[in-house]
Amino acid sequence: MSKHFFITTLALIITSLIMAQEKRALIIAIDQYEPPSTYKPASTARSVFRNLDGCVNDGRSIQSVIVSKFQFDAGKVDTLYNDAANRAAILKSMNDLLDKSKANDIAFIYYAGHGSQVPNSLAKETDKKDESMVPSDTYKEGVEDIRDKELAKVFNAFLDKGVKLTVIMDCCHSGSLSRGPNAPGKSRFIADANYDAKDASQPVPPETRSEGNFLIISAAQDNEFAQEQRDENNIPHGAFTIALCQALEQQSVNASVINLFTSLRAILKSNGKKQEPVLAGKSERQQQTLFGIEKGSLPDKSLIAISGFENGKVFLQGGFALGLNKENELVKFNGTDTLVKVEIDSVMGVNKSRARVVKGNIKDLKAGNLLEVTNWVSSAAPLLKVYVPSVNMLYDDIAKLAAVNNELRQSKKINWINKLEKADPYTTIFYDGNKYKVNVDGKDVPAPSTITAANLLQLGKQDSSFYFELPPSKALADAVKGKLRTNRSIMIVDNSSDAHYVLYGTIDENGKPAYGFRRAQTSSRDSLESMPVQTKSFVLEDGGNEAGTSVADNLYEYAMRLSKIRGWVQLSGPKDGESNFPFHLELVNKGTGAVINNQEYKVGENVAFNLVANEGYTGANRVKRFVYVFLIDKDGNMTLVYPGESDGNVGNQFPKYENFNLVKKVFLFEGEVSEPIGTDNYYVLAADEAIPNYAMVFNQEGVRSARGVESPLGDLLNMGNEGGTRSFKKSVSNWNLIKMPVKSKY
Repeated sequence: MSKHFFITTLALIITSLIMAQEKRALIIAIDQYEPPSTYKPASTARSVFRNLDGCVNDGRSIQSVIVSKFQFDAGKVDTLYNDAANRAAILKSMNDLLDKSKANDIAFIYYAGHGSQVPNSLAKETDKKDESMVPSDTYKEGVEDIRDKELAKVFNAFLDKGVKLTVIMDCCHSGSLSRGPNAPGKSRFIADANYDAKDASQPVPPETRSEGNFLIISAAQDNEFAQEQRDENNIPHGAFTIALCQALEQQSVNASVINLFTSLRAILKSNGKKQEPVLAGKSERQQQTLFGIEKGSLPDKSLIAISGFENGKVFLQGGFALGLNKENELVKFNGTDTLVKVEIDSVMGVNKSRARVVKGNIKDLKAGNLLEVTNWVSSAAPLLKVYVPSVNMLYDDIAKLAAVNNELRQSKKINWINKLEKADPYTTIFYDGNKYKVNVDGKDVPAPSTITAANLLQLGKQDSSFYFELPPSKALADAVKGKLRTNRSIMIVDNSSDAHYVLYGTIDENGKPAYGFRRAQTSSRDSLESMPVQTKSFVLEDGGNEAGTSVADNLYEYAMRLSKIRGWVQLSGPKDGESNFPFHLELVNKGTGAVINNQEYKVGENVAFNLVANEGYTGANRVKRFVYVFLIDKDGNMTLVYPGESDGNVGNQFPKYENFNLVKKVFLFEGEVSEPIGTDNYYVLAADEAIPNYAMVFNQEGVRSARGVESPLGDLLNMGNEGGTRSFKKSVSNWNLIKMPVKSKY
């Protein structure tokens, strides 16, 4: 009796603590940095203040996501946008958040804007600089940046009170270029401050505190750009925040930070960006949910607030940031019965939509009511954006450049390379559509007036790596564009900074020009990632139409392959709440029997995969789904791993039961890890319809057919299956997708 009483009392205490826990947030976003036209800068101030485009959009998106998905009270989310985000207001708002927060509360600070560095002659760091966030009134004399040491003291004060603090920063602290043929576009960096902070303090880094209550996610490494990018709706954002919002849309509210970060990073890379996000916090904190909210305490669904009414239409506080699309349906429930159902007829921005009532009476709706999203609708966005340089050169012009490249390859001075996944070149020459650009050790330098081997060799130092990229001829560029435009999955863009992949040129072993696709931003450290740094190149034999068509056809096939890889990485289907498919993949080392939690295995190891029920799932929902497991390696090869090709749709239905009890762990398949090394992306597709030709669908190298119009899942299932049947259309949550990336290494 006493034991039962103790357990009951403990459960009540835990429940009361969760109920008492409050969530608060501060969102800071600054696009406007330029001073008034009448402003005259002081001699000690910065002289250049670049405005940004996507920071306020980022702030509004994050605000929408945390209110709708993580159930932050809108009244406890403070925002500082543009002029309101001055230095004094930022520090006051942080301290107000601190004052309101109690032990065990959740606090969240998000910043999107310029980052920079401040000279500090007393700093212990070798570069004698502090990193900083830049307030909107930075142009005013005497207004200092908010340095990392100041922020650390504020963050530590939260931890001293026992508050769980999460910080996300979409900015960068370095204006240096990186190596390679990259056109980075607009970045969130402003020139260093012109004063000496003279601060010898060394506050404890909050991410190292033993309590494990602090987490920070940054958009880029200290020496990288954090870049801006337009999303699939052509709205400017930070590239990092685009990926973050997509990952939050894909992942459950119960997802661990490490899983969310892995998803975010994969999406960022698939969007063509090379910046490397940073996760810092104790390992136990990284295993918790994003804000440290107890797993299972939030429903895994989006709740959208009504903002008002006009001309018989319902306006909603949710838009593109929540993955809403035209034809999404939202319901106000009365118990389990539908009281009112609305359907979105227009998405008007990152956090605004308009809907019409399709069931019930609009009089039963009030501003502030929360509506639940009840169906899934796909986005019509292209799977792949490609940039093809526009040039006015004939084949003979390209052949001369190829001869120059061949001379460079034979030079004893440099280490000529054409595989960007092997090394980041010390010297890079490439054509950006208007002119030649030269990058030497991360710095832009003027291109020589005449492109000759002798002139180019002057740019490289002895034994340094050297990369020379050929532009396409006008005829080839036109042929490639014409072929790619036949497919709705692929969009040709006018700016390389908006692209995922760029057409590049090199030479083959015989010195002839050859063409393939490379990432818009390349980095050798990304060579093991889901999206290839470069594809194979195809030789352009001559200037004739037949040669150009042959290269264009081959490039089209590779563009389709890239589209398919990216499509699966990006695909976000119906929410996988308890009512859908509450299972996950488990990876086991066959030799030791241990579960592999770090998502890494070595070539030659024997491993097994199990399908395991999520914690707390009892099997009460007995709706069975057909399960298919496949992997896509870094080269784009897709391989079916479950069920066997000849097994048929017999034993692959889940959940499974024995004596009316749920089987919580089911062995799926085993095998030996083989090459290529890199990221193997495993996908579990659970559908309420069997896929009759699954062996053909999930075993593919090349892809040839065009994109359909019904749904991205149907498109991906049928991409490369000529004459295939499309089984999946817009419907109510009839499939789920679980993803698990695993790094293979030697």
